[in-house]
Amino acid sequence: MKTVKVPAYFHELFGKRIALLDLWFTLLFCIGMTALLLTLTYFEWQQLAVWQMVILIVLIVDITGGVIANFSFSTNLYYKTNAKRRLVFIAIHVQPIIFAWLFDDYYGISLIVWGYTIVSALIVNALIQYPGQRMIGVFLAVSGVSLLLLFTDIPQILLAIFSFYIFKVIFSFAVDHDGEEKRDLS
Repeated sequence: MKTVKVPAYFHELFGKRIALLDLWFTLLFCIGMTALLLTLTYFEWQQLAVWQMVILIVLIVDITGGVIANFSFSTNLYYKTNAKRRLVFIAIHVQPIIFAWLFDDYYGISLIVWGYTIVSALIVNALIQYPGQRMIGVFLAVSGVSLLLLFTDIPQILLAIFSFYIFKVIFSFAVDHDGEEKRDLS
C-alpha cells in the first residue's frame, strides 16, 4: 500500500507515515461531513458572530477528521509508542464545553457528554492490554451515543457532533485497533 510521509506538525493527526488510502478517506469524510452538517443545520448556527462561526467550523473539522484518522494504523501507532501523549490527547478534548460556550446554552448536556466521554476513554485506554478492550470501547461509545439521542431538546448540529465526539474519543481513539499487528509503513 502506498504511503506518504507526514510533516511533523501533523503527526498528532496522522502519525508519521500514513497510507494514502487512509489519508484520502479521512479528508473525504472530514470535508464532506463538515459541509453536510453545516448545510443541513444552517438555521441553528446562522445567528453566530463570524468569529464564533470560525471556531464552530474548526471544531467540527477536528471532530469529523478525527473520527476516521484515529482508525488509521499510522495514527494508532503514533500514540501507541507514547502512552503519555495518548492521555494528553484524551484530556484536551473539551470540545463539548466550547460548543456550550459558543451557543451560550446547553451547558448541562455538554458537561455530561464531556464527562462521560473522558471517563469512558480513560477506562478503555487503561485496558489497552486486555483482549476485550475493543468490545468494551464499542459498548461504551454506542451506549453514550444512544443515551445522547434521548435528549431531543438540543439542536441537531450538537446532537450530531456530540455523537461523533463520543464515538471518536471513546472508540476511534482510545481503542488499540491494531493490537500487536505489524505493518511496514516505509
